[in-house]
Amino acid sequence: MKNISLYKIPIIYMLLYIILILFTGVWLFLLSQGLDGTESVIKTLRGSINALEPKSLQNFIEVTTPHIFAIGVSVFIVSHFMLFSTKISEKKSLAIFLLLFIFALVDIFSYGLIILGLLVSGWIKLLSMFVFVFLFLLMISMVAVSL
Repeated sequence: MKNISLYKIPIIYMLLYIILILFTGVWLFLLSQGLDGTESVIKTLRGSINALEPKSLQNFIEVTTPHIFAIGVSVFIVSHFMLFSTKISEKKSLAIFLLLFIFALVDIFSYGLIILGLLVSGWIKLLSMFVFVFLFLLMISMVAVSL
């Protein structure tokens, strides 16, 4: 007989780890967009929307490859912890997971659209990133509630 209560230890560890990864990812994004000690986060986001730096295809590949791997693995691992949930329906969790993957791909590949000149601003990238972070926090809270 399996002792389901022992699954709480790796799940709690994973939740803390994923939240720290998410926080550092957002922080590194803000730092790469010019956040320093004298500016606010809002001013940095406005600057990244209004004045995009020129990007190259090589830079796109360098950024996209680890992001696809890291985001995919993170969502994959967290979603598998939902297998032990008896409190949240399978339909709801499946819908969240699919939306997570969709917004992750939109976030990653909107960078490529900026390179090609199809997007003149970073609005779609920022919006998809914020929706992805929100959905990811929702999924983590679903895992936490299902403990």
